[in-house]
Amino acid sequence: MVPITPSSHIKAAHVTANPSIGVSGAYFQTNFRVPHGCDGNATDLVIIEIPKNVTSVKPRATYPWNTTINMVPLAVPITTPTGTINTTVGSVTFSNGNLPDNMYEDFGLQFKLPQMTGPLYWSVYQHCVNGGWNNWTSVPDAKGAYAGSPAAMVNVTAAPASAAPGGANPSTGGDNKNAAVASQIFGLGQVALVGAGALMLAML
Repeated sequence: MVPITPSSHIKAAHVTANPSIGVSGAYFQTNFRVPHGCDGNATDLVIIEIPKNVTSVKPRATYPWNTTINMVPLAVPITTPTGTINTTVGSVTFSNGNLPDNMYEDFGLQFKLPQMTGPLYWSVYQHCVNGGWNNWTSVPDAKGAYAGSPAAMVNVTAAPASAAPGGANPSTGGDNKNAAVASQIFGLGQVALVGAGALMLAML
């Protein structure tokens, strides 16, 4: 996605999803926990890539971080009674923060899980004030070994037989609308919605 030079030292603790178990096809809320910095340096940027077929993504406003929602084109547009949806969320960037190495932060997302079961891996990129990166992108091989720093994981389980398809939407939002460039400023940081093809990284 972006040229990244990893930090020279990766600690044992890694980015995790909390909670980490969701139901296939249901709405789900979790927090991606960044547990440390890069070689003792503070974190100032976190990028969470959205896996394929994860929809209705909404980040939680996290003070004092700015939040950028990057839209990408859908491979197959979705037709709804109110129109056609051509884009979906490709990644969410939390920027302009300062998370000390000896503290952790939770970056929350709400979304709808795809119709599947098993592990769903999330690539998370962590940038620090010294220019270093921690790339939490590695998935296990057939023996369970990781070639690099492990990606965050949500374990998707089968829906109970009595559950209604799709689960209950916890928000009043719904699927992402086809959008150009829009932004909103809240009391808890800045949230920006960036249309497909636009630059999502704006480090101040």
